[in-house]
Amino acid sequence: MHISFLRDRTRYEARLVPSIILWVTLCLIFLHSRDVLAGPDVKKLLPDSPDTGEWQLKGEHFHTPDDLYNYINGAADLFLSYGFVELAGGTYRYGSDKQGTVIVDIYDMGKKLNAFGIFQSKRDPEVTLLDIGAGAIGSEKYVFFYKDRFYVEIQSFVLSEKGSSAALKMAREVESKIAGDSSPPAELTYLPLVDRVSGSVLYITGGILGHGFLDRGLLCDYRVGDEAVQAFIAFFPSPDQAVKALNQYKNYIDKSGEKWETRKDFGENSFTAQEPYHKTILVAQQGPFVVGIADLPRVQKGEALLKRILNRIQKSGVRSKNKR
Repeated sequence: MHISFLRDRTRYEARLVPSIILWVTLCLIFLHSRDVLAGPDVKKLLPDSPDTGEWQLKGEHFHTPDDLYNYINGAADLFLSYGFVELAGGTYRYGSDKQGTVIVDIYDMGKKLNAFGIFQSKRDPEVTLLDIGAGAIGSEKYVFFYKDRFYVEIQSFVLSEKGSSAALKMAREVESKIAGDSSPPAELTYLPLVDRVSGSVLYITGGILGHGFLDRGLLCDYRVGDEAVQAFIAFFPSPDQAVKALNQYKNYIDKSGEKWETRKDFGENSFTAQEPYHKTILVAQQGPFVVGIADLPRVQKGEALLKRILNRIQKSGVRSKNKR
């Protein structure tokens, strides 16, 4: 019986070893893939010792989607809607006289388009941009900017004249630590520059023109002759879902008491109609996108602009996945 037991145990261990190897291999693959998908360490982007060491880091704070409310309370919803990943922040104090404080907050937004969306939601289009990152606004007292997947806020509370430029200096240091170039999101190339109102491009989440079926995408102001109109591009995971959203748009028009009319010159799913709050609209589908021109005094005013946007999307060859 002892020999039989040893034989059975040997057979069991022989079967067990490959299973263990497989399990360890899968664990290693999982850990590696997790590291690959993870973004850069946000903490390493905080300023070191700007201004020749006179500014000292006195405290750090870190937040995830689970506890962002504890830090920015009501503003957390906006960041979460744009795919917020994590925040690393630091509080800096000036020299021995303690006459100044600078707070640096670096938000990892997951991807460049999300960081752009947050930045534009806070930007005044009339304010001149600073030459920091892909876009920046501010002064000696505060700087907000974005670069790659990061949105950065730096606020200075400084009494001493020696530290009055601290926010700008720290902004440039953070910018230098963020890898990659300072180009805007590639999606902005879908929108023609001709007749575009400067600074008006927005990345919207939660409903373009107030419509939940147009969940997220770009919204931009244009001048067509003497008329102000709005162009939008809604992003969807697939062409089928874009068609579904377009049909929901038609149903909305029906329920509002207006009528829509097919415009096959822009594709079999395109239409024009009177929108209850946006005058005449002209809408078409291009792959996983729904594209439209709203606030038109008459439909002919939007035809050339819509064609240009559809052509730009077609030439880009992009296949939207609508991932935050």
